[in-house]
Amino acid sequence: MFGLFKRSAHTHPTDTYELLKSIGLGTPTTSGKLVNSEVAQTLPAVYCAVATIAEAIAALPIHTYRKDGDERMRQTQHHAERLLNVAPNDYQTPYDFKLALLRAVLLRGNGYAKITFDGTGKPNGLHLIHPDSIIVEQLASGRIGYRMTDKQGKFHNLLQEEVLHIRYHSDDGIFGKSPVSVCRDSIGLGLAQSEFGAGQFKNGVSPTGVIEFDKFLNDKQRENVKQSLKDQYTGSSNAGKTLVLEGGSNWKPIGLSNQDAEWLKSRLFTVSDIARMFKLSPIFLQDYSNSTYSNFGEASRAFLSQSLRPWLTNLQQAFSSRLISDRNRSQYTIEFETKDLLRATAEERFKNYETAISIGMMSPNECRRAENLPSYVGGDEMSQSWKQQSEQGNDTDS
Repeated sequence: MFGLFKRSAHTHPTDTYELLKSIGLGTPTTSGKLVNSEVAQTLPAVYCAVATIAEAIAALPIHTYRKDGDERMRQTQHHAERLLNVAPNDYQTPYDFKLALLRAVLLRGNGYAKITFDGTGKPNGLHLIHPDSIIVEQLASGRIGYRMTDKQGKFHNLLQEEVLHIRYHSDDGIFGKSPVSVCRDSIGLGLAQSEFGAGQFKNGVSPTGVIEFDKFLNDKQRENVKQSLKDQYTGSSNAGKTLVLEGGSNWKPIGLSNQDAEWLKSRLFTVSDIARMFKLSPIFLQDYSNSTYSNFGEASRAFLSQSLRPWLTNLQQAFSSRLISDRNRSQYTIEFETKDLLRATAEERFKNYETAISIGMMSPNECRRAENLPSYVGGDEMSQSWKQQSEQGNDTDS
């Protein structure tokens, strides 16, 4: 595009991790497993962590506001509001678009979308770009350029204003790094443990117990015992039946070996390790071994403040920088609405509404709309009880 890309000062075709993936491999790990973004997802804890963060953010409402002094007014007709809440393009819902964008960032460290514009220069479309089909370049001018390959194999040079680029933990401000690539040894260990366990079930012999006889059995006696056990004690309908032994035989259970117990503990440690990678409580990876009702509530609040808040800030600023022009950026903001993440029980919500109404912060109709209930006539009046209480307090003092 006008020769701009001929003066590239810094090029990121991809990192070694993704380069190996592009030829069907992955980065070697100390466990001997090759890890890339696709292989990592076969580990349930990784898939769950990515889904937890991506789905939570994709489901959040996001709005465009215009600042008017100390007030903020939602701009329902703004092009950014339409792209992020109605239709980013002709083939995706806003939820699908944000989910796919976040999955790319979480698994690869970078998520891309091409921005199209209407005749007046306003953005009118967001189209996802697969991370494997784009090259990031820093030009000699210091600006960022992108070289994209379309489905027909043609190259397209794009300016930084034409690409929505979400980065995760970038070292140079140009190219992001994913938890999967940085912590690939931990993921490789989890994959090796999973493969070991599957191999044990496929090839290993792990009976729960043995029947001991005080003398050797001939072939016919052995077959009779096996058939009797099969007919009377196998299958879900026979579960819990009392085992009857005769002929001097004894049942000897086989407990869990120390090696097996350690393997199970290491599997739990892998879940905790992956939770740390994505800054999540193990509760959100479906590990309830140490959870209680009280710490689940605390974990939910920490999920918003520690896990999601940095992501929301990253996305809000990226959306604003590409969907709002420079001259309007001081007047318009794009923000996620997070109150649903902390939605309390019905009793707690109604107590909060009661307080909000009594201090004049919300009207009854605003509280009803928050509960998806219809408004009623006169319900928009704000309570003055706080003012009356203040006046009564002043009269008492005097």
